[in-house]
Amino acid sequence: MARYVVTGASSGIGLEIALQLAAKGHGVVALGRDRERLRGLAQRDERIEVRLLDIRDQAAVAALGGELAEADVIDGLINNAAIQHNVRLDEPHYGIEQIVAEVETNLVAPIILSRLLLPNTPARPFVIVNIGSALACYPKATSAVYSATKAGLRMFSDALRVQYQQTSVRVVDVVLPLVETPMTAGRGRGKITANTAAAAIVRALEPGRSRVHVGKAKLLKLLQFIAPPVAAAIIRKL
Repeated sequence: MARYVVTGASSGIGLEIALQLAAKGHGVVALGRDRERLRGLAQRDERIEVRLLDIRDQAAVAALGGELAEADVIDGLINNAAIQHNVRLDEPHYGIEQIVAEVETNLVAPIILSRLLLPNTPARPFVIVNIGSALACYPKATSAVYSATKAGLRMFSDALRVQYQQTSVRVVDVVLPLVETPMTAGRGRGKITANTAAAAIVRALEPGRSRVHVGKAKLLKLLQFIAPPVAAAIIRKL
């Protein structure tokens, strides 16, 4: 069985990923910021090891990454944690602190964690799964920074694939539709559950995957080729 690091595991999709991986017999290092929720998660399966961590704290991330890399027991990283402020850039209450939080959580932290956990030996199997968004391709007016971070994460995935194409390192990005989580409360219709999203992400760990579109995101993938303006119009309404 493998051992995976999962970010944003205190609730929502990350929590479901941790539980589903453990149910399959894998070990999980679940990272999150909510102590009580992490404690509850650990009690649900002994294969889940929880770590209280703010992934914006680069010193703490570096310390944990060094510890895990030295132990040489990590087989994969699932960069799930994300922040989205669903506002226009010129919203009066949307300031520097919120912008930095989105960029550090959605883009900087995944890059740093990937750098710290990637194996030193190219022949050693390792998988990185980055949780993407349709907004990486078609932004909307109320999520400019979030859209930019997801576009950056998508390019980071592509760049790593090129860099590691002759090795046993695999990089997968998963494009999700709207998922029923606290972050999307009050927005959109026809959302998939966090459990459904997590199941798709766990399946993406299987060999042969590189970019996985889930649910309605599959339609978006088709529209990108046959009717880009339609795809863009759909995303703007999310």
